Amino acid sequence: MEDWNVKLYSQFEKERAQPSIDLVNRIGEGSFKRIIDIGCGSGMSTIPLRNRFIKAEIVGADASTSMLNKARETMNDVTWIQRDCSRPLTDLGKFDLVFSNAALQWFENQGNVIKNLSDILLSEGLLAIQIPYFSAMTIKNCIAETVKTYDADIFIGIEKELFKSYPPEFYYDELTKHFSKIELWQTNYFHIMNKHEEILEFCKSTGLRPYAERFEGPEKIMFFQRVLNEIKKQYPAQENGKVLFEFKRIFFMAKK
Repeated sequence: MEDWNVKLYSQFEKERAQPSIDLVNRIGEGSFKRIIDIGCGSGMSTIPLRNRFIKAEIVGADASTSMLNKARETMNDVTWIQRDCSRPLTDLGKFDLVFSNAALQWFENQGNVIKNLSDILLSEGLLAIQIPYFSAMTIKNCIAETVKTYDADIFIGIEKELFKSYPPEFYYDELTKHFSKIELWQTNYFHIMNKHEEILEFCKSTGLRPYAERFEGPEKIMFFQRVLNEIKKQYPAQENGKVLFEFKRIFFMAKK
């Protein structure tokens, strides 16, 4: 896929940043000397880490050049590295806290990634992760209904490009292979949108991104219009005209 569109992704920065803030606030007191933010992106999720753990050494790792360029503009007291975080990271040493906000879902074998992350944790270290529960959301249905209106050949092989979110039970079973203490919870955020088009804009840089890259020019515009039509069907407007965009997220923390 093409590199990330940082400007588009940042349009709803407040809504995207809140889960990382909530996850950081859930972390108990402790001496975290060395922290890594897996899939740090533009540094949006790293900011609350930096604000909370002022004295810690923090490493931000991501595969995207454009995202890392933005991150370097955001903070200069974090070590930013370009890295495929789906692969082993043991050469980076050990960490007290392995943190990841909205990144695990992009990795093909999430069970292997969880193992890799456990390998870089110190014996008393903490794993803290948030994942969009996209597969359980209405917007997923909107996309699926839109895809049905096209020739299936257009989307051949797209499964490898889509992010994958599994039920909480899946993550619990994977975590128990490497950790003895596990906390797992779900939060449903209700983003108040001024109009249906804002839901479309929110998803263009994430869930819709692999589909949209199958089109160009007018065809891409038409694809987005069809998705918007489904959004209007499945997200009723409130009495004041606003639209509630429910966004489900899974959180977990684990210790060895």
